[in-house]
Amino acid sequence: MPWNPEHYMKNKIKMIDPPGGWRYGFPKILPNNITNTLKWLVENGYPQGEIDEFGDHFVCRHWEEEEEIQ
Repeated sequence: MPWNPEHYMKNKIKMIDPPGGWRYGFPKILPNNITNTLKWLVENGYPQGEIDEFGDHFVCRHWEEEEEIQ
């Protein structure tokens, strides 16, 4: 595979989007160092009550995006 300078100028970032997250400013970038996702969601504006309502069925969408390094 030939060397492509664009390949080295991008960084992968993790995104997270909880149910109804658009009401609370989601999706957002999920930092790599987060070990407790639910705690992080609440600290970043997602209501604990929403998490509690779903109980064991609380699921977030996750995906990666490429971010250009400047």
